[in-house]
Amino acid sequence: MTSNNARYELIKDDDLLDILRQLIDEFNDYLKYGLGYSENQYLISGLVLIDIIIRVDKRLSYFRYFHGMKINDRKKAALYAYWIIKLRPVTIIDDNLRNKVDHSKVNERLAFHHLLKILIARGKVKTWDGHEGVNINESNKFIKEMIYSFRFRNFTIDSMIVLADSITTDTFKEVKKS
Repeated sequence: MTSNNARYELIKDDDLLDILRQLIDEFNDYLKYGLGYSENQYLISGLVLIDIIIRVDKRLSYFRYFHGMKINDRKKAALYAYWIIKLRPVTIIDDNLRNKVDHSKVNERLAFHHLLKILIARGKVKTWDGHEGVNINESNKFIKEMIYSFRFRNFTIDSMIVLADSITTDTFKEVKKS
């Protein structure tokens, strides 16, 4: 049996801090402008976000080392979504909101938002422009189902990656019954 000296090299501090700042900015923007929270109603755990960043980086290293793969942005976003759901970096701290069902799904909404943001940026999902595309809002049946599933069903890392690769604009359209 041969010894393999390959070891995971921890992400560089500067890279980790850059990603951390980006995630905090993205999360704050979505929580404030997308979900309507004020800053005194929620808390984002920087330690949990650092844990998420490191876990994603380790998985990316795993794919490179064992499979010779470079992971695209969709798959990377799926990894982030998976760990956001599992590790729950956002806590509602407002006593008036804490025990309400809608607010208990804040991390799931955040995970789906992060995934969707990348899918839109990469052209997999086209938002409504007045003629075509999809209107992205939480009244959309697919979005409701995904947030519910993220909260109450189990996903593996691999299933989250497959999900990210399969979502397109057509995924959001409801089939009209004749």
